[in-house]
Amino acid sequence: MIRPFQFSAFLSLGIFCIKILTLAVFFVGSSAASIVHGNVTDRLALLAIKAQITEDPLGITSSWNDSLHFCQWQGVSCGHRHRRVTQLNLESLSLKGSMSPSIGNLSFLRRVDLAINSFHGELPNEISRLSRLQELVLPKNKFGGRLPPSLSNCSKLRILDLKYNEFTGNIPLEMVFLRNLEQLNLDGNKLEGSIPPHLGNISSLLVLSIAENKFKGGIPASIGQLKSLTFLSLALNMLSGTIPQSVYNFSSLTTFYIGGNQLQGSLPRNIGLTLPIIEYFLVWENQLSGTIPISFSNASNLVSFQIHLNKFHGQIPAIFENLKKLQALLIGASNLGKSLSKTGNVIT
Repeated sequence: MIRPFQFSAFLSLGIFCIKILTLAVFFVGSSAASIVHGNVTDRLALLAIKAQITEDPLGITSSWNDSLHFCQWQGVSCGHRHRRVTQLNLESLSLKGSMSPSIGNLSFLRRVDLAINSFHGELPNEISRLSRLQELVLPKNKFGGRLPPSLSNCSKLRILDLKYNEFTGNIPLEMVFLRNLEQLNLDGNKLEGSIPPHLGNISSLLVLSIAENKFKGGIPASIGQLKSLTFLSLALNMLSGTIPQSVYNFSSLTTFYIGGNQLQGSLPRNIGLTLPIIEYFLVWENQLSGTIPISFSNASNLVSFQIHLNKFHGQIPAIFENLKKLQALLIGASNLGKSLSKTGNVIT
């Protein structure tokens, strides 16, 4: 016989278990509902992206239909856990169209690669909602307009590759907030104004390449703050003035490319020590003067040395004969006396 106090205890325990079970069902149901909602959101976003692709000669997006889950659509990759879109890779597929604002609804997106197509128009501000985005790779398209300042909201962005498009205007000041940015490539656009000094505050930068634009003025001394930089290209702009000494102090730099500007001044005497692992030293077609520093003898990794179409004088140092990796030596030596005997590929 169950006594009253025992019955009360059993009743309380039963009520407690029912509450626990109810909560468990609620959380499981909520999680499932969230995943389902996310799947619907991603699918609709991809279909909106497809709708703005006006030419698809290879039929890439023909798989974007109801017969397959969107994670199996060509060019789409999903995470294993949540089955949400993490990558959109449509490189070199002869696609034409514009970028749909709905791309901002792919909230788990980490990488976008639309390289070598014919996409045009401006980048939608909705890209700024992609808080997980790490790589935005759009080179060799026809994107234009100004660079959206709102890109700075993509705080995890590591690679921003927009080379060979038709972007105009200045580099936004907000770019400084991309604290994790490692590669900034804006070559071959129609950008103008001066090189923003604030770029020197993006300490994570490994590659800074803004060649073939319309930048004017000098090279900011703050660029010298980028101590991790391995690749610097400011070539084929309209830069003038002297090169700050700080810009020669990159112990990790392999490529120094500033040719095709109107820069002045002489090369530091110790440049072979401050650029110890330099491979490509390309400063052709400027207004540089002075002598060629013999400290280049320390640059044992030097592959290409191009200083032609400048105003250097004095003799060509014999040190280049000892640089075993050197393949190209372009000097344009109208004011330089020769002292080389063995080095091949010399153009004077």
